Amino acid sequence: FYSSKGTLENEGLIQGLRDAGFFSHLENFNIDVCITAAQSVFSRVRKENLKVYDGIPETIKALHERGIKQIILTDAPAYQAQARLRFSKLGGFIDEIHSMPAAEIPDLPERFVKNRRAGISQFDLPNEKPHVDLEKVLGMTRERIRGGVAIIGDNMAKDMALAGLYGCLGIHAAYGAASPDLIERIKKFAPERVAARNTQVDSGAIIQGEVRTANSPEEIKVYLF
Repeated sequence: FYSSKGTLENEGLIQGLRDAGFFSHLENFNIDVCITAAQSVFSRVRKENLKVYDGIPETIKALHERGIKQIILTDAPAYQAQARLRFSKLGGFIDEIHSMPAAEIPDLPERFVKNRRAGISQFDLPNEKPHVDLEKVLGMTRERIRGGVAIIGDNMAKDMALAGLYGCLGIHAAYGAASPDLIERIKKFAPERVAARNTQVDSGAIIQGEVRTANSPEEIKVYLF
């Protein structure tokens, strides 16, 4: 399942395991009970590990108050971004989410369906970063993008490569990159190509625009203000 989807953060995980016969040896297997139990564990782990860096809420709030539009571009489905924004209480400052389309999940409990519909305005991207048509997403010309857009991200091959393609300011949030041992940990249960898909290892990207490195949220304040 991990190899085919590239993530375990997929609401169809249990359905996929069921369809592959993973639970066939169990008597009276109830998928709703299993989904509810799994979601409870995931929520607990997320609360323990998903933290907002010091300085980020103040920065995002200040940008919002200055009327600067803030947009999320993500290769994940929008509902994942929505969930993180709800948990971090930053959703009120974000204007739009542009994301990859979410797959239709069979046998999804109704309360999960409602969560997928709620939240900030969201739009589908036809391609993953860096193959994003920023002119279409932002409704701006290349010239305006080059002079008035900053892309902040922790992945050189995706986020900063996109900034390079449009010649706009790219702020590489180095402090948000994964720990060096993450790939080795993931490779224990997934192929390396999957482990490396959304985790920066080696950029391999040719950066043509202006890219600056931020080693702390405070440096983003300096760049943007």
